[in-house]
Amino acid sequence: MLTEITPDGLDYIACNMREVDQAEIYNLLAHDNWVRFSWEAYHLILNNGRGRLAWHNGRPCGIGAFTECRPGVWDVWMLGTNDFRAGAVPLLRWGRKEANDILSVCKGIRLQCDSRVGHPEAHKMITAMGGLPEGPPMTSYGKDGSAYQRYVWLPGENDAVLKPGFVRAA
Repeated sequence: MLTEITPDGLDYIACNMREVDQAEIYNLLAHDNWVRFSWEAYHLILNNGRGRLAWHNGRPCGIGAFTECRPGVWDVWMLGTNDFRAGAVPLLRWGRKEANDILSVCKGIRLQCDSRVGHPEAHKMITAMGGLPEGPPMTSYGKDGSAYQRYVWLPGENDAVLKPGFVRAA
């Protein structure tokens, strides 16, 4: 089940975020504070984006979001608790629909996602959604010196997987 983003739901995910997501996200922020992250994320999504909470056993387990960081350029987010896998498929379905809407209806020019090298589950989900690596990994990108890979979706180049009725070739 997916719902709108709420402060309480985002607080729960931020407080209970799985370690691999903490390493990826906090490494790109100036702080490691889940309360501050939750507040910043909620207001960024509310004021400049769109997002959904996934639920499992009555608790939030994941979040998917898109935020416009510059005119026409949108950052893609996905993170969760240790129960994230229970909400991953609905979030991916929602994400594909929203990404298509941003690139076609809203005339977005680019979707992008920076993912820490060494997070294979995230890379698998990003590529399942059609994201393509842009160039080699960015070295010394995280505050601990870790590398990140940028994935992109560009209209007319790699957005076919986002469109309704898309069927992968065998």
